[in-house]
Amino acid sequence: RYLWIDRERLGIEGVSYGGQLTDWLITQTNEFKAAIPIAGIANLISYNYMTYYNQYEEMEFGQFLHQGSLMDVAWERSALKHVAAAHTPTMLMHGENDNDVPIAEAEQFFIALKDVGTEAIFVRYPREGHGLAETKHVIDSTDRSIAWYEKHFPKLGAEGVTNIQP
Repeated sequence: RYLWIDRERLGIEGVSYGGQLTDWLITQTNEFKAAIPIAGIANLISYNYMTYYNQYEEMEFGQFLHQGSLMDVAWERSALKHVAAAHTPTMLMHGENDNDVPIAEAEQFFIALKDVGTEAIFVRYPREGHGLAETKHVIDSTDRSIAWYEKHFPKLGAEGVTNIQP
């Protein structure tokens, strides 16, 4: 549809809610060649009970998780439930001291990806919270992201790569 999009070199990356969407999208489509979710929520149920934002679901859905059928809705909208459909090579990144989205969210998604045979690596950043503050960690995450995409995208000019921009 859009000729300027190179479908052989399509990746996805996001932080926080963008990380949550990255987790979700790789369980819904195999269009992406590589993914990098950063500090994302993979399981709305565990997130609700591990964070100080435990009223997230009430704000999002208008009721607490344990009321009515919201538990089922939350699980259905959790990437972890659909992980068997994920085949996109994924590099998860997370700060070990993240109080906004506990690192257990990335840990459980990483384990689940490995369990279903999806290529995945997990980069943990010590002393970091919900976002990277230390310069060496920012540089490291940038270098790792570039390397991850280079590993999973075909090289420009390679056979089958048709959309080469000058």
